[in-house]
Amino acid sequence: MRTIPIIGYSLLLLSNLCSPVTQAAVDTGELSASVDRIAKSYFSEDQPGCAVGVILQGQYVHKAGYGLSNLEHDVPITSESIFRIGSTSKQITAMAIALLAERGVLDLDADVHTYLPDLMDYGQTVTVRQMVHHIAGMGDYDHKVFTKANGEHFRFGNQDFWTIEEFYQQVAKAELILEAGTKFKYSNLGYFLLSMVVEKVSGETLRDFAKREIFDKLNMEHTFFNDNVNQPIPHRVDGYQKLEDGSYEILMTNLSWVGDGGIYTSLDDFIAWDQNYYHNVLGKGGQGLIERMETPHPAATIDKSEFKLPVLPGDSPLMGYGYGLMIDEYRGLRRVMHNGGWVGFRAGYQRYPELSLSLVSFCNAPREDLGEFWNKVVGVYLDALQ
Repeated sequence: MRTIPIIGYSLLLLSNLCSPVTQAAVDTGELSASVDRIAKSYFSEDQPGCAVGVILQGQYVHKAGYGLSNLEHDVPITSESIFRIGSTSKQITAMAIALLAERGVLDLDADVHTYLPDLMDYGQTVTVRQMVHHIAGMGDYDHKVFTKANGEHFRFGNQDFWTIEEFYQQVAKAELILEAGTKFKYSNLGYFLLSMVVEKVSGETLRDFAKREIFDKLNMEHTFFNDNVNQPIPHRVDGYQKLEDGSYEILMTNLSWVGDGGIYTSLDDFIAWDQNYYHNVLGKGGQGLIERMETPHPAATIDKSEFKLPVLPGDSPLMGYGYGLMIDEYRGLRRVMHNGGWVGFRAGYQRYPELSLSLVSFCNAPREDLGEFWNKVVGVYLDALQ
């Protein structure tokens, strides 16, 4: 059994180094076996499942795949499997915005029309900063502007089709649904527009900018914003939905815009993104960029009950929103997180900076009990470390 002594893992805990908890040795082998038992109670070897990773002090102490990435060819999920991670991508879109602001070529408090002049007149100033924190008053995919020529609502996913430019033309006509700057309102439209801001300011697509300025620098060789869903991708996972008779059907998108989502990545790559929060090498380097990412806007407060989010024992009823990141407290610890879901994929990412502990999980079936599963996995490690 492999053990890791839990000592000196965070400057935030230096004052507690003499406590029994930090002097204890954690049996990571036994904890990993516990995660295996939990996972096998949720996922079968012959069905879609999840890749699950737990990072402690900069390394995976658990990394495994459960279920199949492709049902037709019996391909198992591994740490190399490439998943679409939905809105977990937003933190990387926000990082691109933060990098351009740090460089001085993007003004966060400028009206978005400075960069995207063809957007409709909102009748008030809407800033890039407000869009980053979801307080711009923009709507979402249920906005009434998304209407086809026959009067029916556009069906997102794989039933109807728009190019990136066609979608942008529709978003450009979408009026605000709230006064800008007043209240948190989650908006995929705002984050899609941020991808267009990156393109206008940098002269590159978000895909190309992120590759050069983020993924190449972190050696994330298999991670990218997929703005062409028709391209072949080695080790790509298929997304699925479960039918009433218990069988599965492929559920993949035919839409290629990014920003609100669109990252394809693997467990093997994502640890580099996770660890950059502790030792930033992006932009000018240093932790100033990370502090910006992890600082909620005062107006971006989320009441979990209002958004029908579960409040677990030890959970805080409110959370804040930073740069594509949700920040709250869980079991007395600061938690930085963002989940994602689109078509047949779900992603869960939680980080506990005080413990240098993270959960990373990518799944290819939109199960309703994944949040429960992820919290059980995290609980295994929190029970041992607290």
